[in-house]
Amino acid sequence: MALAATPTAGPSHGGLAMAVNPAGGYDGSASNQYEENADHLRQLFSQNQLVSFSIAHIACSAGSSSGDNYMSVVKRVTISQAPDQDRDRDQNQEQPRSEIVTVIVKRQIASLSRRQLYRCEEAFSNEINAYRHLAPLLTAHSRQQLFPVCHIAESQDRRDSEGGEPIIVLQDLKALGFRMKDRLAGLELNDCLLVMKKLAQLHAASLAAQELESSSFASRANNLQEIVYCDEATDFYAAILDTSVQQALESLSGSNADDSLTTPIGLLEELRSNLFGNLKRDINATVEAPNSVICHGDLWVNNIMFRSEPEEVIFFDLQAMRRSSPVFDILHFIYTSTRRQLRDVHTDTLLAAYSEAVGQELRHQLEDTPAAERLEELCEAFSLQRVSTEYVRQVHYGLAIGMWILPAVTFDPDNLPNLDVMSEQNLTGKEIKCTQMLTSEYHLRIRELVMEFYELGYLEMQKQNF
Repeated sequence: MALAATPTAGPSHGGLAMAVNPAGGYDGSASNQYEENADHLRQLFSQNQLVSFSIAHIACSAGSSSGDNYMSVVKRVTISQAPDQDRDRDQNQEQPRSEIVTVIVKRQIASLSRRQLYRCEEAFSNEINAYRHLAPLLTAHSRQQLFPVCHIAESQDRRDSEGGEPIIVLQDLKALGFRMKDRLAGLELNDCLLVMKKLAQLHAASLAAQELESSSFASRANNLQEIVYCDEATDFYAAILDTSVQQALESLSGSNADDSLTTPIGLLEELRSNLFGNLKRDINATVEAPNSVICHGDLWVNNIMFRSEPEEVIFFDLQAMRRSSPVFDILHFIYTSTRRQLRDVHTDTLLAAYSEAVGQELRHQLEDTPAAERLEELCEAFSLQRVSTEYVRQVHYGLAIGMWILPAVTFDPDNLPNLDVMSEQNLTGKEIKCTQMLTSEYHLRIRELVMEFYELGYLEMQKQNF
């Protein structure tokens, strides 16, 4: 997730303000953080029939780049096949090629203080439940792959009689040709259209599961745990978000020599007082609302991988998965992963592509089923007009998540904060601040974001609503 502790950072392969990333993080701890007990992994992989051959060798390396993961340790594990000792061999017999398989292993970060401060254990537990309970159900109601295949998701990996650390073992998307995009560049229109269509498939799968397997859906959805907008996290994350807003205000003030930003700054200051509380209220109000869906919860460029041949996108890092209004996923993606120039021209295009894709997926999943009588009602609920109206009604979420995560999007990878040290200092959300690491790109993007909201009238509108 992006609990960014970035240039100032916020919510993994993922940024809040200090910024904390509700699901991402810094991976710059001890050099041995990627080590694993090879014998234990061999036993675990064999028990779960992860590979069909006898394992000879296991090697671990970093599974994500520096600064791409804040709340867990991501490792790429290479599994090599043992030679067949029983096979007759002579000097003229061709030696069989040794098979090699790679997987991604996710572990909790070692620092206990950091786990507690950023609620890493709750996030890891929620991701385990997402992969165990929701991903299979959603996959069953989708024509395309939504997430990496999860081989193992255990709350305890049972390395001894008392149980060990939690573990998640996933398909290695990189081995299939998937790559992450440059978060600084911002996504191009075609990339965004792919994401919006895949997001539509995710949400439509949720709707189809609710219609066709309502009891199973409800029981599985109950396994998800809100990790950010909940009472237990309010004090910390409200302070983190407020720090993000403060940093945005300081950035705007620093470039306000001609007073052109004075009015937007004043409007933003008025929205600041209970911004987190308003987000918490609005997100939780939609959990049981009609047409709520299973949302990714932290959909930004660092949690998406792209492939060109065949053209496809896949979402990962499900730490913040929740049930809520689909528009929160849309706003989260658009205001963290695109530049204003694209939004000014193509926001309607992206919303139209999403709406059309939801309708197509629902028709494929629900036609010729007992839920067919609900089909037109559901398609109307996700019409472009309805989606656009809800988008504007909840647009303040896009402003907040933009201020929260932009430090993580724009940070300098050569100047990362050490979250372990910061956690051990017992800092509060208000004290977690890395302003000195903010970059010129951050200041540019913050100005773009706030001026966009001002010029579209969103700041004034939100002042009235709040």
